[in-house]
Amino acid sequence: MPLRIPICAFDAKTGILCAKCQAKLTTGQITEADIQVSRALVKLAEKVPDVNKMTLLRSFQVESNYVLEVEQVDAAIVRSKPEIKQKLEEQLKGKVWVIAASNSDRRFLEDLFYPIRLLTVNTVWLPDGSKLTKAIIPGRRVERLSAEIETLKKIVKQVKGIELMVEFEREATLRL
Repeated sequence: MPLRIPICAFDAKTGILCAKCQAKLTTGQITEADIQVSRALVKLAEKVPDVNKMTLLRSFQVESNYVLEVEQVDAAIVRSKPEIKQKLEEQLKGKVWVIAASNSDRRFLEDLFYPIRLLTVNTVWLPDGSKLTKAIIPGRRVERLSAEIETLKKIVKQVKGIELMVEFEREATLRL
């Protein structure tokens, strides 16, 4: 099965949108990120045959980060072959996060945080009626992760509209 992307393969190769794809962009069915990622995937598919089997459902751009929503099996392919993600990051000039299509917020968070394991994900309702999603990660706070976690919070807010709070296991147990 060939690579499936939100725009026509021809458009992805040429960089010029046909009337149909331009209409999708204008109506908001696809985003500029979908176009950029589709173009990068088509280029990469020429060099890496596994990419030809993938299905890109949609993508998001949050600052210089790209979130690619793909089929479940495709997420596993990208995880098993780190060179795919690395080459995409080089082409897109930004960090790439791969998530599997799912209706579950927990699954979305697990994919986004991969390879970090989430111990628990809870929803906390605040007095003002808003909700906060709290994710607890094993271990203790590591400074090198702090910047990445802030980026992940921004991604979660923009993609899913979830206000995320991240705690580390040690911090959570100290409060008990």
